[in-house]
Amino acid sequence: MAAGKKRKKSKRGLKAYFEEFWENQRDRHLVILGMLTVLTFAMILWAIAFFSMFSSNAQQEANSWADLTAVTWVGVLLAFVLLLFVIPEFFHYLGVRNSLVDMLETDSRAEMQKNKKELDEGAQLLAGAWPAKIAAKRVELGLRRDMPEGMSLSDTGGDSLLSTWLNTKYSRLAQRFPESDLLKDAGINKLIIFSSLTGLVLFVYNALIGLARETVTSPRNMTVDFTSIMNGGEYNATWAPHFDLVGVLMIAIFAAILFMTGPAFTDEDESESDSIQEEE
Repeated sequence: MAAGKKRKKSKRGLKAYFEEFWENQRDRHLVILGMLTVLTFAMILWAIAFFSMFSSNAQQEANSWADLTAVTWVGVLLAFVLLLFVIPEFFHYLGVRNSLVDMLETDSRAEMQKNKKELDEGAQLLAGAWPAKIAAKRVELGLRRDMPEGMSLSDTGGDSLLSTWLNTKYSRLAQRFPESDLLKDAGINKLIIFSSLTGLVLFVYNALIGLARETVTSPRNMTVDFTSIMNGGEYNATWAPHFDLVGVLMIAIFAAILFMTGPAFTDEDESESDSIQEEE
């Protein structure tokens, strides 16, 4: 009996420790969930590539891709778990964040008062700088006399180019497909950025340095020839650097997608640029 009580007590203590740790990271929840979401898609893409190309290599006896089969299956199972539990939570947090961004763009006092409960609940969920942003907006609209005691909104002095790119809600993709609300989501744009960047790096690395081996003990200095794989060729790898047709097309596609995730240059930006030039 005493041993059973001790085990239950230790389990409660461990659970309480992790709950407290997770709660202390509340302002980082969205970032952590976003990173896990990107990791999930990366593992799925790797599994697709591995089982469709690498594990069925005609030179299987001369490379070590087969050694990664067990690891890849573990990644698939982990991705499945994350797909069920983490990704829905990520999109919930992302939806709350985007709602707060939209509500803070208003200049209507009545609209701010109407959304008071949703704003407060969103700020409590996301924590970090969001309570200060909402309080500053209320001060700006005259709904508060001043900021709450001990709360201040830091001035970053303007967004950097990288921050503007990562947080844009109107990318070139959204401009190209204006009817898609999904592409106007900054979180979705980040996923596209990281996914396309990962694909671009892998294909460029494969072409220049190589992902395949000549023998099990050799370094990875052979380029996986995707064109040969699609054509059913006898050899699926050749000495790096090597650029095959399919590999070059994939590099071009990933580079184009990455470019399209950048902020779109709107007519308003053009008019502002013209007015600055006229003043000069």
